[in-house]
Amino acid sequence: MTKPLIFLVEDDAIIAELLTFNLEGADYSARSFRDGQLLFQVLANDTLNQPALFILDLMLPGMDGFEICARLRSQDKYDMIPIMMLTARSSENDKVRGLETGADDYLAKPFSMRELLARIQALLRRSRTLRDHLPLAGASSASGQVACGIILLDDARHRVYKNDKEVELTNREYELLKYLMIHRGVAYSRDDLLNHVWGYEYGGETRTVDVHIRLLRRKIEDDDAHPVMIETVRGRGYRFSDRIQP
Repeated sequence: MTKPLIFLVEDDAIIAELLTFNLEGADYSARSFRDGQLLFQVLANDTLNQPALFILDLMLPGMDGFEICARLRSQDKYDMIPIMMLTARSSENDKVRGLETGADDYLAKPFSMRELLARIQALLRRSRTLRDHLPLAGASSASGQVACGIILLDDARHRVYKNDKEVELTNREYELLKYLMIHRGVAYSRDDLLNHVWGYEYGGETRTVDVHIRLLRRKIEDDDAHPVMIETVRGRGYRFSDRIQP
């Protein structure tokens, strides 16, 4: 079986070597790049060896991790490939910006290699099963669609529409919305959502769910300050309102 290939962009040679060593020790193939320019050169020229996952350092010479992430997400062939950001920055603004550009996960330095490998495993697992979720509630498996009020989720095409206009979502936002919609009316805790949507426990990083919910509300609610679709359940977490009819 071919080992999953991971592309790492890290300008610190010692960190890049350490990460590559541990990734290969965990039965992955790994290739490191010192900057974004080299990464995109290889992606353009070596079309046979495309990665299963990207790991991007945030602080890089020239093109930073945000720009690399945005450029990857602008290309359809990389839209479904998980992206993890590694950074010494831990402020919420940086985390939000990373998620807005399309990153699936964000890990602040210093971190344990065990946690990094666990997150990589979960991202790859979620990527492999992206189109293999539970049957959509209120829709036939043949159509692969679920409608809730003004929102239509077309899973076969991996697209979301609001009032017949397509809404651009990151993969993680899509998966979160999908999970809430197919279980509308059910209140989930942040830990529940991390387990079901992210595929593992973040060990206290439940704030990540709040950030994604906030970003999702901005895109699908008419007034994200007063959401009517994605409800906050005090003392529990979040749910997609069952008062909204298909």
